[in-house]
Amino acid sequence: PKPPPPPVDPSQLVILLEDDWLMAVDKPSGMAVHTGSGITGGTLVDYVRAYLGPKATRNDFTASPAHRLDRETSGVILVAKRRPAMVHFTEIFTNGHPKKRYLALVKGKMPRDSGVIDLPLAEHQQTAESKSRRGVNMQEAVTRWKVVRQSSEAALLSCTIETGRTHQIRRHLVAVGHPVVGDKKYGDFALNRDVRARWGLKRLFLHAERIEFPHPEDGRKVAVETPLPPELMDVLKRAALL
Repeated sequence: PKPPPPPVDPSQLVILLEDDWLMAVDKPSGMAVHTGSGITGGTLVDYVRAYLGPKATRNDFTASPAHRLDRETSGVILVAKRRPAMVHFTEIFTNGHPKKRYLALVKGKMPRDSGVIDLPLAEHQQTAESKSRRGVNMQEAVTRWKVVRQSSEAALLSCTIETGRTHQIRRHLVAVGHPVVGDKKYGDFALNRDVRARWGLKRLFLHAERIEFPHPEDGRKVAVETPLPPELMDVLKRAALL
């Protein structure tokens, strides 16, 4: 039998927008979106379904996140409450690419005020069998960045993505020599230790600040924003970037 979900307190869920079709939730860093290997504690799915209670399931469809955020990334994520909403979002995220904006603190001084990283990335979940049969599958990936604040040590960037590849912003920025600060997978590990000691950064400095999308009911444009969480604002102050 499937184990029951862990007990969660739905009052801790930060809801930015909710109607009969969808929810926009401010996901904290450290919360996984879905269950998986090595995942302990409540996931975003658990919190959403606990919050909705009996209303979580309608016409054999249970409310579910419409896209993903890395576990350590904070910020806005959309949840479909009805099957037609999920179908709509699947189409948008597969073919339409909703406008998403992230804030990232990166290593070093940027060479100019803005730029574009147009660099194909290896498919993240390609199987070993597929690689041996047809080689590594490279996927188109485009990230646009703009400097918001700059110091001698680090830069706060506003990033928008035109494609939705796994870990795209993190992989793109490290590829051009400016890894996201606090990134334990792709980052500069010596720098991460240093900024943890000096600036108190204990997590990945990547935040999904804004998403803009057509509403599943009538196509009207909807935009949802959420500011940097307090722990990241404190880091910017210690880094002399505010």
